Amino acid sequence: MTPPAQTVQRRTAKRFMHETGMLRDLLEFVRNPYPWHLAAMGYVREVSGIADRARALAPAWREHLDRTRRAISTSAEASRGRGSVLVDGSGNLLDVPLDCLCARFGRVVLLDIVHSRQVRKAVSDRSNVELLSADVTGVAHAVYRAARSRDVSVLPRSVPPDLDGRQFDLIISVNILSQLGVTPCRYLKAHCPAIPPKRLHMLSRDLIETHLAWIRGRAPQSCLITDVRRAEHVTGGTSVETDILEGLALPEPDETWDWQIAPLNSVYPDREVVHCVHAFHDLR
Repeated sequence: MTPPAQTVQRRTAKRFMHETGMLRDLLEFVRNPYPWHLAAMGYVREVSGIADRARALAPAWREHLDRTRRAISTSAEASRGRGSVLVDGSGNLLDVPLDCLCARFGRVVLLDIVHSRQVRKAVSDRSNVELLSADVTGVAHAVYRAARSRDVSVLPRSVPPDLDGRQFDLIISVNILSQLGVTPCRYLKAHCPAIPPKRLHMLSRDLIETHLAWIRGRAPQSCLITDVRRAEHVTGGTSVETDILEGLALPEPDETWDWQIAPLNSVYPDREVVHCVHAFHDLR
């Protein structure tokens, strides 16, 4: 039976997007080499994907990005030290007030699993900015090996980078806490579909808890900005809320706001997706 024309179109579009994504990864690798397993797992594509979504959904994302930058600036101004600041999850610098941090601290260290060519170019003339490429969870390569070998009898535990024992006056975790387990768990599920959801939940929970302990222990002040809940508002009035921190309880935030991450008809034709964001100027 010949598939309907719409089905063929969707398959063709998905194949085109997949091939385009692979070409993007290859070009980025040639221009800016990185460990290849990061491309295979989807980390590299996600960097460009976030930049694309931010451009396409600029009006809906504007308030979230502005409030994130203001919360970071508030935390930076409250810092007693002016030596160095670590920005964990610096990404495409969309939500990072780089001018403020460069003026406030002698050294600004931007940490992410991959730094795009555009980011490298953007900071090339800033003498007090340092780029660090590292997997803050410490599990990506081990998850890659486990998934490819189909051996998930033992899943890795999170081991954040030591960063040569460096200490900072302020550590800022920017909109990554809820995302730490997304890519590893998605990759494991794709290659090992029989893996129990409970084991994926335990992996994500370990990554989240370890990250919080890590940012608290490396500086006298730690700023955390994270989404904590996902709400899907379906046309017609139905709403579904999901905890996206794997049941972890955080203290009362200094600020809270909604992030309209996917307005109606932008990703889904029948619903909008809104994340609730909490900001802590000093988590300690």
